[in-house]
Amino acid sequence: MNLRQMEIFHAVMTHGTVTGAARALNISQPSVTGVLRHTEDLLRFKLFERVRGRLIPTAEAQAIFAQIEHVFERVDGVRRTIDNLRDVRSGSINIVAIPAVGATLLPAAIGEFVKAHPEVTIRFQMRTRREVAELVESRAVDVGFGFLTSDLPRIVHHEIIRRDMICIMPRGHPLERLARVSVADIADFPLISYTSTQGLAPIINSIFAEARLNFRPSVEVGLIINAWAMVNVGAGLALVDPFSAIGAMYPNVVARPFVPSSPIAFEMIRAHERPLSRAAGSFVRHIDAFVRAKDLFASGRGADAGVRRAPRR
Repeated sequence: MNLRQMEIFHAVMTHGTVTGAARALNISQPSVTGVLRHTEDLLRFKLFERVRGRLIPTAEAQAIFAQIEHVFERVDGVRRTIDNLRDVRSGSINIVAIPAVGATLLPAAIGEFVKAHPEVTIRFQMRTRREVAELVESRAVDVGFGFLTSDLPRIVHHEIIRRDMICIMPRGHPLERLARVSVADIADFPLISYTSTQGLAPIINSIFAEARLNFRPSVEVGLIINAWAMVNVGAGLALVDPFSAIGAMYPNVVARPFVPSSPIAFEMIRAHERPLSRAAGSFVRHIDAFVRAKDLFASGRGADAGVRRAPRR
């Protein structure tokens, strides 16, 4: 018996009549009858006795059905899996992110995603910029998230949103009264900056160089989250990305847009020649919408209105 013959035989056994089988399979009754007769000819024994217009399964049919039923249980399982994958009701996603966006932004986005897709399994971890790129390139993970991501030959970058750096300062700082903070405004205050391995370091160095201002940070840190922590305890000001969304962790920190414009792209990366699964693709679309909805510093939002320039120290 081939699979089509098994399917029709299974339908007749399940529904009890040719009419019911034809309706379930969306084919004509003569088609069902013809396949049954052809199958019996091939098998050289009867599957059904026809008694007063009814089909009575033979002992041989009962024996075959016991085996075929297991086959169709698996077929139904395959169909359910396909439906779940198509509708993103199942699957798994392996995600890695740099700490700056992995501390709160990614967990918040993942939390909303799993509420809508409770059967999707997610593995999430934080790594350095270089490690994020290497894990993606080696296909150890599905997708990576960050900014200023290391540019390796076998990874593909997908920009989600691009925004300018922001300046963070301790609450009550003189510059808090400004709508926007410039490089000249911060030059005379203690600054928290970054070690050379941090992606923001060369950008900040270039900003000060172009403004022809001395840049002598009071503290250098390796992670952006460390800069937030230092600002929170009043150690100085810092320039940070606008995506971290970790302000809730540091209640003593306020943020202002920074000029000159210094755009940074929040991006997703994946391995070249590795298409995203439906689940991973759905998550990328989800985080794209999530980040735009949380975009607090677009067009200067979040700054106080009607403020005046603070005195320079």
